[in-house]
Amino acid sequence: MPPARSAASRITLRRALVALGFVLVGINVASAVWDVRVDRDRTELRARRDLSNLSALLAEQSAGAMEAVDLVLRDAVQEGSAARAAAIAPRLRDAMVHIPQVAAFLVIDAQGNVVGRTNETPSFVRNMTERPFFIAQRKGHDAGLFLSDPYLGGSAKWRFVMTRRLSLPSGAFDGVVAALMEVENFDRLYRTIELGDGGFINLSNRDGTVITRVPDPGEARGRRFFDTEITSAFDRNGRFTGWATSPIARQRALLSVVAVRGFPLRVTVGATEDAVLAPWYGEAWRIALRTLLTSGAMLALILLAALGLDRRERAMQRERGLAEAEHARLERRLRQAEKMEAVGRLAGGIAHDFNNILGGILGYGEMLAEETPAGSRLQRYAQNVLKAANRARDLVDQILTYSSSQRGKRVAVDLGRVVAETLDLVRGSLAGDVRLVTQLPPGPVAVIGDATQLHQVAMNLYTNALHAMNGAGELVVTLEAADLASERVFQHGTLAPGSYARLTVQDNGPGMDEAILARIFEPFFTTKEVGKGTGLGLSLVYGIVTDSGGAIDVVSSPGHGSAFIIYLPRADAAVESDQAAGRSPRGQGERVLVVDDEEALLAVTSEILVRLGYRPSTFSDSRAALAAFAADPACFDAVITDEVMPDLPGTELAEQLRQCRKGLPILLVSGYIGPMMAQRAAAAGIAEILKKPVQSHELAAALAKVLAKAAPRTKAAVSP
Repeated sequence: MPPARSAASRITLRRALVALGFVLVGINVASAVWDVRVDRDRTELRARRDLSNLSALLAEQSAGAMEAVDLVLRDAVQEGSAARAAAIAPRLRDAMVHIPQVAAFLVIDAQGNVVGRTNETPSFVRNMTERPFFIAQRKGHDAGLFLSDPYLGGSAKWRFVMTRRLSLPSGAFDGVVAALMEVENFDRLYRTIELGDGGFINLSNRDGTVITRVPDPGEARGRRFFDTEITSAFDRNGRFTGWATSPIARQRALLSVVAVRGFPLRVTVGATEDAVLAPWYGEAWRIALRTLLTSGAMLALILLAALGLDRRERAMQRERGLAEAEHARLERRLRQAEKMEAVGRLAGGIAHDFNNILGGILGYGEMLAEETPAGSRLQRYAQNVLKAANRARDLVDQILTYSSSQRGKRVAVDLGRVVAETLDLVRGSLAGDVRLVTQLPPGPVAVIGDATQLHQVAMNLYTNALHAMNGAGELVVTLEAADLASERVFQHGTLAPGSYARLTVQDNGPGMDEAILARIFEPFFTTKEVGKGTGLGLSLVYGIVTDSGGAIDVVSSPGHGSAFIIYLPRADAAVESDQAAGRSPRGQGERVLVVDDEEALLAVTSEILVRLGYRPSTFSDSRAALAAFAADPACFDAVITDEVMPDLPGTELAEQLRQCRKGLPILLVSGYIGPMMAQRAAAAGIAEILKKPVQSHELAAALAKVLAKAAPRTKAAVSP
C-alpha cells in the first residue's frame, strides 16, 4: 500500500475510533442519566409507600385510641341527665385504668358547673359556659362528638377535649360529658417510631390546627397551618400523598396525610426532600463517579486503540471483563434480595404447615409415653420426643406471633401459677454455680392475658438472665401485687395509675450501658455471639406485655446486674381452670365425626379418641363427611373438623351440618386463632376452637366441654 494511502487509512481509522469514542461516552452518560432518574423514581416510590403505610397505621391506632374514649362518653350519655351521669363517676374512673390517654372525665351540668369528675387533677376552670365545646353542645341538638382545639393546661401539659351532649328525655340540653385527652400520650407513640433525620409526624384537626408534632419545631401546637393544595386534595380523595411545602417546616417535603377514621382528625407523616432523597444523592454520586471513570477509561482505550489494533483489542477485552464482573455482582445482589423476600413470604405459611406435622408427633408421642413402662428407657425416649415437639410448637407460636398471624386469647390467668410452672422448668437446667431465689405470693395473682404467651414472657426473662450470668450468679424472681396512685414513666413506656401484678426478674450479671438499654426491645438486636441468639426474645416480651395493657421497667448499669420489672393489670375475674392438670375427661361411647384432609392427623386423632372412650368416624374429604351426616343426622353425637380444607372449609361445613341438625356440638381445629377466625366460628355456631397442634388433654377437655353444653339426647348408637 502506498505511504499516502496508508497514512490516509490511519487517519480515517483514528477518526472512526474518535467518533466511536464520543458515541460510547455519550451512550455511557445517557445510560447514567437514565439510571439516576430511575433510581430517583424508585427512591421516591419507596418513600411514598413507607410514609403511606406508616400514616395509615398511625391513623388506625389513633382511631382506636379515640374510639375507646368515645365508647366511655357514649355510655355516660346513655344515662341522660347530668345528675345521673355524675353518679357513674366511679365507673368512669375505673375505665381510665385501661385508657391512659385520658387525664380525666368530667360531667358538666346545663349551667356550666362541674358536677362530676374522676380525679382532682388536672385543674380546670369551674364554670364552663364560655368554653367552645360547651357552647357547641348547648346550641346543637344533634351536635354529636365535639373535639376542641389543643390547649396548654395548668400543669404545663397539652390537652384537648372530647365531649358529648347530655339531654333530658324531652331533648332539652342538660349538660356535657367530657374527656380531657393527654397529648403526651400521642407524643409517646410517635416518638417510638424511628423517623430518621428530616422525618416528622403531625396530628391535627381537619382545619389544620396542630394537636401535636414530633419532632416539635417549637410552638407549633395549637396553631393553625392551612395549605390549600393539600386540603383540596385531601377533601377530594380522603387522603393526600405527594410533594408539598410543609406549612410548619416551610420547606419542600414528601407528605402522606390520612384521615383518622370516624373523627375530625388527620395524621400527617412526612420527610423533607433532603431526607427522602438522601439515599438517592449517594447513589447519584456513585453513578456519576462511575460514569466519569468509565468514560475516561473509554477515551483512554480509544486513544490506545489508535496506537495499535492489538492494544485496542486487549483493552476492549478488559471495558467487557469489568462489565461482566459488575453485571455478575448485581445479579448476585438481586438473587439474594429475591431469596430473602421469598423466605419472609413463606415463613408464615411454613410455620402453619409445620403444625400439622407436629400434631402427629405429639399425638403418637403421648400414646407411646403412656404405653411404655414407667421409668423405662423407651418411656424416656418418648418423653424426649414430646419435649422436642413442644419446643418446636413454642417456636412456631413465636413465629406466628411475630408475623401477627394470631393474637392470644384474653382470659383471667393466675400469673403466680405461670411463674411457678416456668421456674420448675428452669430449676432442672440450672448450672451448679447459679442460685435461684424466689418470692411468690401464697394466693393467686390474676391478670388478663394468654397463659401460653405469659409462659413465653417468663421463660424469655429467665433465659436472658441466665445467659447474662454465664453459669454463675444469683437469679432472683419476685411476684407481688402493686397499686400505683400516679402515672409512672419508664424508658420504654408509661404506666397509668391502677392495680397491677409486678413480676421482677433480677440477675447479678455484667449489666448494660445506656446504649444497649435503649435498644434491648428492638427486633433482632442482640449482644450475643453469632449463632447464639436471634434477638427476638425481649421484643416478643415487650409486644406481649404492652398488648396486655402493661409496661416494662428495666434497671441496669455496667457491673451491677440487671432487673426486668413487668407490670400487668390485675383482673377481678375468676381464674380460668386448668383441666390439663388433672385426669383428662373421658367419653362414654359417643360417636364423633372427625374431618381433616391430613391423613396422618386424621389417624392420630382417631386413635386418641378411641383411647379417650369415643367412637370416631373419620373423613379426609369434607364433602363426603357432609353426605354421610346428611344421610343420618342423628347418628353422631359431636363433630371435630379442621378449618383449612380444600373445597369446603371447616366453618362452612359446620354451617351446613347445623342446617341438618340444630344444636350439634362442633369443635373446630385451626392453625390460626384470631379475631377474624373467632367471628367466623361464632357465625357458624361454633363455641370452641383448638389451635394446632392439639395435645390429647386439650382435645379431651374441649370435646367434653362442647358435649356438656349440648342439649341432652339419646346416644347415637348403643352398641360398642
